Amino acid sequence: MVSNRSKAHKPRQSHQRKRAVKGVKSRRGCPELYDELKQPTTVALTPTAVRGLDELSAAMQLSRSELVERIGRKLLTVADLEALPLTQEVEL
Repeated sequence: MVSNRSKAHKPRQSHQRKRAVKGVKSRRGCPELYDELKQPTTVALTPTAVRGLDELSAAMQLSRSELVERIGRKLLTVADLEALPLTQEVEL
């Protein structure tokens, strides 16, 4: 059998791991946290933006996907994110 992975397996960091929810069994095709299923979406970002998302997600102990989900659902605002201590400032 041929493996689909072309890259070496890299373990996930603690904030990237799926959190266990007591009383909710994880099943494929069934929503867990929200009332609808997530669908794959492609977003083109610069390497600087990806590093910024990684910093924000690590500071909030969320995955990158969940951070974008919460911003899109308006559960997080820019003001919430500005209060986080980040390692570097990005000038625009």
